[in-house]
Amino acid sequence: MDKRATVVWILCALGLTGCEGIGTAAQSKTVQGAAVGSALGAGTGAIIGNQSGHAGAGTAIGAGMGALAGGLVGSSLEAQEKKYQKQQMGSATSREAKYCPVGGEIYTDPQRKFCPVHGVELRVQQK
Repeated sequence: MDKRATVVWILCALGLTGCEGIGTAAQSKTVQGAAVGSALGAGTGAIIGNQSGHAGAGTAIGAGMGALAGGLVGSSLEAQEKKYQKQQMGSATSREAKYCPVGGEIYTDPQRKFCPVHGVELRVQQK
């Protein structure tokens, strides 16, 4: 019964991270952090739980705690990146600042025409 519970918890964790759109989830550091944290936490929780005879409970607790910690780290990274982009935007003039319409990254190089991350054409930032 413990193996079934473990599988159910892992599938639930994967299902919850899959609720966000594929395009958006691939860009969101919060979702990426939560998914990685959940997987690492579930694995660690299963190992620790197995030692005490409660692998399923350990997996569930580890997955939840890992998702929470990973989501917080990812959210912090997103906030830091947005702050950096805002600072970059403040130093650029409106005619040279461009942004990616998919991810929102800001580029000040006037020669750059395409986003190196998403491959879409950059748009001119209006102030």
